[in-house]
Amino acid sequence: MAIFHLSNASVVFNSVDLSNKVRSVTIDMTAEDLDATAMGATSRAHVPGLRDDTVTVNYFNDHAAGSVDATHAAMLGVSAGAPLVVKPTSAAVSATNPSYTMTAIVLNYQPLSGEVGNLSQTEVVYKAAPGSAIVRATA
Repeated sequence: MAIFHLSNASVVFNSVDLSNKVRSVTIDMTAEDLDATAMGATSRAHVPGLRDDTVTVNYFNDHAAGSVDATHAAMLGVSAGAPLVVKPTSAAVSATNPSYTMTAIVLNYQPLSGEVGNLSQTEVVYKAAPGSAIVRATA
């Protein structure tokens, strides 16, 4: 198995390519752990529950039109959400460069964050919109 060097991740939210502003990205695909253990069992029984997927992206702040601030400020609290597509690299989707797609909502956005002398960054946590979950594709 090849070791992967993350240096060119692709992040597109609401059809805006924000990849050149990404500092870090984390995809968290989660299902609730439901305890289905019944009397007489000798070990716990687990059943997957509802999905609760999130994607966390740390961006370098940019207040230009069509960039980080304009894209997220417009989507804050929009319940319908917008498409979010994340890939390990900017190359075409393939078996070695899968895409992770969901309809994402933004519930919290900090348009300005930082301290004297440092680059301003903001962390955006995208949650799956109602009825949505992350879908992995290789083609």
